[in-house]
Amino acid sequence: MLLKYLNQLEQAVKEACEHPDGDSVSRCATCVATLDAYLDAQMEPVQRRGRELMYGLIPPHLQDPISQRLH
Repeated sequence: MLLKYLNQLEQAVKEACEHPDGDSVSRCATCVATLDAYLDAQMEPVQRRGRELMYGLIPPHLQDPISQRLH
């Protein structure tokens, strides 16, 4: 499941980089929220590594727009 969620996020980020509109950024935020919820239920080492990978996939210019949609 972790790989599936990371792949979905990677695709959403790629789409948002190519077409930076509200829908694509919202899709990224949805992927982040889904992955974050999944990681919350995992053991600590999996949580830590999963979040490292997740944050590594999000380029700096998308971090703020995604964060705004999560809160």
